[in-house]
Amino acid sequence: MQVMLAQKEVECKCGNVITMSSKKTWCEKCCRPVFYYAKDQRKDRLNNFYLLAVMALVFGFLSYLFVEMIAVPLLSISL
Repeated sequence: MQVMLAQKEVECKCGNVITMSSKKTWCEKCCRPVFYYAKDQRKDRLNNFYLLAVMALVFGFLSYLFVEMIAVPLLSISL
């Protein structure tokens, strides 16, 4: 759901000035997210970090399970 706010000009890191009336939009030049409020940018960065950390943990756990349940028994049978 888009919340309509008063129009505000926000400058992207690439220098492009965007007139926006929603909480988040994308820069047309560099394709980065641009936020109406500065605190939302920090929140988005923390959410991205959390997502990457969870994905790394899941990948690590699945790798551990593969090694313990499939690779080790197969290697011990052939010796």
